[in-house]
Amino acid sequence: MLKTILKNLPNWIKTYGINGDVTISSRIRIARNIEGFKFPFKCSVAEKNKIVEKLKYKIENSSFYKKYNLFGLNIIDLKDVERLALVEMHIVSPLFIENPYGKYLYLSEDGSISIMINEEDHIRLQIIKEGFSLDEIIINAFEIIDEIEDKIELSYSNTLGFITSCPTNLGTGLRASLLMHLPILTLIGKMNEIIENSTKFSITIRGTFGEGSEIISSLFQISNTTTLGKSEENIIDSVKKIGIEILKIERNERDKYFINKKNFLLDEIRKAKSKLKYSYKISYKEASEILSILRLGSILKVIDIPIELLNELLMKIRSNIMKVEFDTPLESFIDNLRAEYLKNILMGYI
Repeated sequence: MLKTILKNLPNWIKTYGINGDVTISSRIRIARNIEGFKFPFKCSVAEKNKIVEKLKYKIENSSFYKKYNLFGLNIIDLKDVERLALVEMHIVSPLFIENPYGKYLYLSEDGSISIMINEEDHIRLQIIKEGFSLDEIIINAFEIIDEIEDKIELSYSNTLGFITSCPTNLGTGLRASLLMHLPILTLIGKMNEIIENSTKFSITIRGTFGEGSEIISSLFQISNTTTLGKSEENIIDSVKKIGIEILKIERNERDKYFINKKNFLLDEIRKAKSKLKYSYKISYKEASEILSILRLGSILKVIDIPIELLNELLMKIRSNIMKVEFDTPLESFIDNLRAEYLKNILMGYI
């Protein structure tokens, strides 16, 4: 089942959702800890294994386990490249695959739900869905986490709320986020102003990192910064409010830019297509920037490449995902493979 997800990608990546022109996906993450156990970073491997066994029994005998077609994976049993590919797909966090002993993952067959055991906290539930869908996935998240809370005594304070390893997660332990494609706001230089203004509302906006420390232009994650003293509804509403405002601004600026700079955009799209068509070697950063401008062209309906395909390719071209897909460990060959792969997939479109 894992190999199917790694090769075919989670469903949310390949699906166009609500407001999908700007919002690629929505994510909810909830952190919880078991009463009477140390935080994972303070635990020995033996102690972590006890936490895993305690949670495995409860999760595998839950109603949501079958409902959402979950299956379990011992992280230490995976290959390095498989663990890295899971990070690149946003299924698990980079922290989760560090020192993989005593860590366990539950994953839904469609790749949208993951439960990390012994990440930063004992339990880290994550749900991702395509488009602007926070209202929908928070219902699923609470269905799962409420049943876990019914089965296990969790660390909780009447004054602070749920106790978490990181102080910024105290309270609800809830993080809500939107992954947005904002090529026009990036192009006209408005993102710095938007990022600065968002901090006034306890919202952070970060560029989405590619391989290493390079930020992939135009892809941004909007999320809440704190959870203490706020209800789950407050957090969701604040992220939604900022997300909707940014979505409106991107669309308005896109329309204006296309009217005033249509020839420039068409030329950039032409150059992007030409680069893909004639390149024999292409880096992840180059490919991401090209796919970003092609995605903009698709949104503006000046090219006929399906947006769902471009969303999929933005994920598929990451190095470790490609290594799994093509069963090759050779880093030196990936740039060549990426160029050939994109050329073959987009044949007829470029």
